[in-house]
Amino acid sequence: GSTYLAIAIAVQTLPQLFSAGLRFCLAGVVLLAFIAARRGLRVDRAQLAGASIVGLLLLVGGNGFVVLAERSVPSGLTALIIASVPLWIVILRRIAGDRIHPSTFVGVAVGFAGVAFLVAGRGGTGSVDPGGLALLVVATVSWALGTFLAPRLRMPRDGLLSTGIQQLAGGIVLV
Repeated sequence: GSTYLAIAIAVQTLPQLFSAGLRFCLAGVVLLAFIAARRGLRVDRAQLAGASIVGLLLLVGGNGFVVLAERSVPSGLTALIIASVPLWIVILRRIAGDRIHPSTFVGVAVGFAGVAFLVAGRGGTGSVDPGGLALLVVATVSWALGTFLAPRLRMPRDGLLSTGIQQLAGGIVLV
């Protein structure tokens, strides 16, 4: 939840997508430089494409739309809506034909209810921009889709390498 508070503060004074993109570009470059110095960068085009697609879905679609939405949606409500990502992942898995254990449904529902309880306990602050809410819904679906596709796409076996590529790809598009 503190991530969304930090974003809410940043969007008041910084160019939203540029600041988010710069953050990811820097993180991606540092991570990839570290990997290159330690063991070299070995990635084929299919792995590069897979990691880039996931990076675009997670960071541009997921994080980028959250940054834009937080111009008009309170951070507590943002955290609640983002907490629906596991629900979307379960829905995507079900659409794909995966068998979902009932305990997964219960766990996701209890987790979401807990976040709703924490946010609702603070009370409402008035009307919320429907455009901001729509951006948050798109962000949650994009993040869930990236998470859902990650194990289904050809990705680098090295998780740090994959993360670095994702950060750099998403950061470049956000900038």
